[in-house]
Amino acid sequence: MRNRKWTVLMTSVLTASMMLSACSGNNGANNGAATTPPPAAGENNAATGEGEGGREAGGLSLPIVQDKLELSLWSPSGGNFRGTNFNEKHSFQKMEENTNIHIDFQHTTEASAEAFNLMMSSGQLTDIIYSDIWGTEASKYGNWGALLPLEDLLAEHAPNFTRILDEHPDIRGQITSPEGHIYYLPNLALASEDLTQMFPQIRQDWLDKLGLPLPETTDDWYTTLKAFREQDANGNGSQDEVPLVTVSLENIMMLFAPAYGVEYGFFVDNGQVKYGPADPRFQEVVAYLRKLYEEKLLDPNYLVDNTFQSLTEKVTTDKAGAWFGWSGSYMGNFTTLMEGKHETFKLSPVLPPKGPNGDQRHVSFRWQAAAHGLAVSSQTKHPVEVIKWLDYQYSEEGILLNNFGVEGVSYDLVDGQPIYKEEVTHPSNGLTNTQELLNHTIGGGSWATVADPRYAEQIRVANGQTDNPLKLYSEYMDFDAKMPPVQFTSGESEITVPLMADIQTYVAETINAMIMGRGTVEDYSAVITQLEQMGIKQVLEQYQSAYDRFKSQS
Repeated sequence: MRNRKWTVLMTSVLTASMMLSACSGNNGANNGAATTPPPAAGENNAATGEGEGGREAGGLSLPIVQDKLELSLWSPSGGNFRGTNFNEKHSFQKMEENTNIHIDFQHTTEASAEAFNLMMSSGQLTDIIYSDIWGTEASKYGNWGALLPLEDLLAEHAPNFTRILDEHPDIRGQITSPEGHIYYLPNLALASEDLTQMFPQIRQDWLDKLGLPLPETTDDWYTTLKAFREQDANGNGSQDEVPLVTVSLENIMMLFAPAYGVEYGFFVDNGQVKYGPADPRFQEVVAYLRKLYEEKLLDPNYLVDNTFQSLTEKVTTDKAGAWFGWSGSYMGNFTTLMEGKHETFKLSPVLPPKGPNGDQRHVSFRWQAAAHGLAVSSQTKHPVEVIKWLDYQYSEEGILLNNFGVEGVSYDLVDGQPIYKEEVTHPSNGLTNTQELLNHTIGGGSWATVADPRYAEQIRVANGQTDNPLKLYSEYMDFDAKMPPVQFTSGESEITVPLMADIQTYVAETINAMIMGRGTVEDYSAVITQLEQMGIKQVLEQYQSAYDRFKSQS
């Protein structure tokens, strides 16, 4: 009945996606996956690997099965991975050897909503499904019958993940649906320095050349960016500097909106959920960015030059002055790429800017349980084996494989510590160390496992960052103001999803138009009125209910 309910609902809601799927071939097919309900928890369809010369990984018996078993897994391949299938990674090859389970990876090249919808509406789901929206959408798909509730399976067959939940009880609330189910296993960050994500970065050598300090306020940022453009910061005699670059409007909003007391999305203000663009204070943010754009301090091409490649080109051609980005793939990689090509190139992290009313907050950080992770399809024939394979990802050796790869291949143990090999941290094959590392492993921050802080630390040091910039932002992270990873009831989703689809489109188009001079910032009240007419108050009511429920579970 659950599968039938899911099929009917998906057919009616995603008809267009199904038509596209039929035209483009079998996206995410399950290679003959069963359409009948899975066996009950505890009913194995393959011989378990317990005993007979096996061993344990945190209480999990290995190999998981005696006879080779194949499970299917749908996942985007990711932009930095240069291969075609995750089985090319040494970590998954070793994982198969340890568990005796082969994963049939079925990839899409982009982590797009369209690709995900096509797969979910295909009617044939893989055993395991990756998504970066499970934190908010798992409950919906679980209620439709597409995903398997995992809490009973976890209690019986997942000693490693269960131990983490026992040691960090707040995580359970972050991944539990309103109905009390766990539908996905998340990426976990248990070390405080791993919670910070992106942060402001600036050309320290340009500041030194012009005799400028690190900017501290929004006014300082304006003065600094203006100096970059007008005082020939790169020293080539041409006014070709692009003081502030970005791959998205969202990144720039994360940099400046908190300085005006708001955010680009949902946030919490003294226990009340608010939506940034519907807050009158948001007008100040738009006016500030409009000023930067008018004076060509914000990249005039930010709307079309929206890829990491275009940003990298501006940095490596000595034109970009500042941006908001990641530690490794931005700050570290840029430093590595410029090594030996630019004598003075140096980057520095910048604290979040203080606004005119004293607001100063860093918002690009995560909760311990990320929204991305792995869910189990209700169509799987092997729920027990699937949950054991997933639990392996959270064992000590699984965490090591996911973060560092295979000992002797991508790292060595030195005094009991995993240390990347030189050919990984300083590759000579034209790849960045991030790209080279992804030839060996999945990366601890992007998979259903635990992110190991030693991974990020070694990549930082290899990229010339002896200090950990992420530690700078801990005192500026306000969990009370950050919207938690709430999960909606089906009724709440039925209201928020269609309304927000239109609202987000309207906001992006309108805010970009205002920044670029095609709208009137002074009449921002009209934007708020339009958002109210589009139903933002109804949306906020649902978010408030979900937030209050989350707080009661914490």
